[in-house]
Amino acid sequence: MKPHTEIDATQYTFDDFVSLNFDHEFVGDVSKEWYCNSEVTFVPQQFCAYYIRLFREPEILVGRFSKSQLEEGFWGMISGRDWSVTYLLWESEIIFLEREECVRSMLDLFTRFFAKEPLDSSCFMWWDGICYDYHCKNRLRERGGEDSKMQDVMFETLSAILLLDAPHCQAAALHGLGHLHHPRTQALVDQYLTNHPSLTTEQKEYAVAAAKFKAQ
Repeated sequence: MKPHTEIDATQYTFDDFVSLNFDHEFVGDVSKEWYCNSEVTFVPQQFCAYYIRLFREPEILVGRFSKSQLEEGFWGMISGRDWSVTYLLWESEIIFLEREECVRSMLDLFTRFFAKEPLDSSCFMWWDGICYDYHCKNRLRERGGEDSKMQDVMFETLSAILLLDAPHCQAAALHGLGHLHHPRTQALVDQYLTNHPSLTTEQKEYAVAAAKFKAQ
């Protein structure tokens, strides 16, 4: 795909949406990836519904795309572009209940896909992209409203991912918790450490850092 491509996705089917995200060659340089050099015209509510469907049915990706295409596709989804999931979670044109469902559907993404295929770094960094607004104080629980409600939804979803029997998913959840700054994080991590006495020293240190909102 050539740089600065304009894409009209207003009439895209779900299959078109999947291809838009994953049917590209990975070049290994973020500045040159298709999602950094494309403008996409789309319907926010439609794309949100497509994200939910994809996260609920991630098995459709298996065997259709290469590992590098999957890695690039998931990175694009958390790129912060206006069609990315990180952006749409705060798009006021979409009712909150649909955006909430989008976050909750990410549990299926981790349970049914990432738990079996961690890829390279997109699994670990997924919640970094989604939660970082709380870390840099663009979103504040003290404001109430959606800032508070969405933080609770993210916390509940991360808490469920932390229960998965997949160490790399647990690490991804801890990474997100370290950026989310939810007030119940310390208690959650304490329980996690109690339930996982066989963690390595490095894993325990990372969990403790997440509880202090210092996980990197």
